[in-house]
Amino acid sequence: MTHVDIGADTFPTGERGHTRSYADAWSLASETLVRGLAHALSNRIATIGTIAELLRVGGDDPIAMSELLGVETRRLEDLLEQMRALSVQHSGRLEAMRLSDAVAGAMALHSYHPERRTIAITIEPGDESRPVLGDAIRLQRELILLLDAATNAALAHASRAVRVRFGLQGTVGVVRLLVGNAAATGALPECALGAIAMGVEESDAGVSYLLVIPALGAGA
Repeated sequence: MTHVDIGADTFPTGERGHTRSYADAWSLASETLVRGLAHALSNRIATIGTIAELLRVGGDDPIAMSELLGVETRRLEDLLEQMRALSVQHSGRLEAMRLSDAVAGAMALHSYHPERRTIAITIEPGDESRPVLGDAIRLQRELILLLDAATNAALAHASRAVRVRFGLQGTVGVVRLLVGNAAATGALPECALGAIAMGVEESDAGVSYLLVIPALGAGA
């Protein structure tokens, strides 16, 4: 097994032994997600246009059409919120948060990656009795980049599957993205207060992408 700690400005690509800079990784990931979001926006706008036209000509059930219009409008608003989330800058402000919320937010955005539908993702939550502490925007983006790497690795693996396991481990919160039969245990990269650390464990069985962030409360 090979364990590699990832520097603050480098990210794995999903291809064994390869990394790229944070700027390049985020540029590629965000461009891909913007294309996916733009496609979803086009679909929502087309649906709203169809409903509006049916209402204009007096469709069979205007009440149902109005309710459907409300549903599609809310979906459109959600998509716009996701688009805005991609452009928000790092605040540098540390805040307490739940790992499950961070993982859910990252997965919601990454769901617009065109390859996500071709792989299976399983969520395995663990202990969340204490919050973690960090820059929420930076955490979400680094989770998205690790999801990107795990997706690329899964596409090249027979399983075409990723397990996302997260929870507290001692004084830190840990997120593991496991491809293949990668072990869900192993050494963790060192993590300073206010920082986020990452690592990769590669073996013949699979690959594990690690993210570590300080936790608050007892034992911290």
